[in-house]
Amino acid sequence: MANKLTFESVNCGDMLPEVKQHITQEDMWRHAVTSLDYNPVHTSPEWCKTAQVFGLPVTVMHGNQTMSLMATVITSWAFPVGGRLKKIEVKLIKPVPEGSTCTYGATVTEKHPIGKGQDFVALDLWAMNQDGENVAVGTAQVTLP
Repeated sequence: MANKLTFESVNCGDMLPEVKQHITQEDMWRHAVTSLDYNPVHTSPEWCKTAQVFGLPVTVMHGNQTMSLMATVITSWAFPVGGRLKKIEVKLIKPVPEGSTCTYGATVTEKHPIGKGQDFVALDLWAMNQDGENVAVGTAQVTLP
């Protein structure tokens, strides 16, 4: 049986389990509905064929969808034990075209022992496409029991 995740059990350099996602047009349509962002660069494959935003003839994923998938790395790791996302900052680097397969991950970079219920770790986040190129990077702070 695996040890329960706690502030004490985490070390700088630990890598969180990665999340991998193939990005489909249906995923982008669903995200458009939940985010109320119906920009055709995300929702209209026909429009993108001629508009070629970002120089691409296909739709691209919403930036906040990329950030949400990056946050999934944290929530899958910390939420089951009562961890909480304290802060997240993300920089989008490259568009993510429909049909991409991205991998999302994080590494523990700092530990901050503040006190019970307030101890937190700092994370470096990343999102990489199938070609090994970063599409987004970021940082987060997560409180752990």
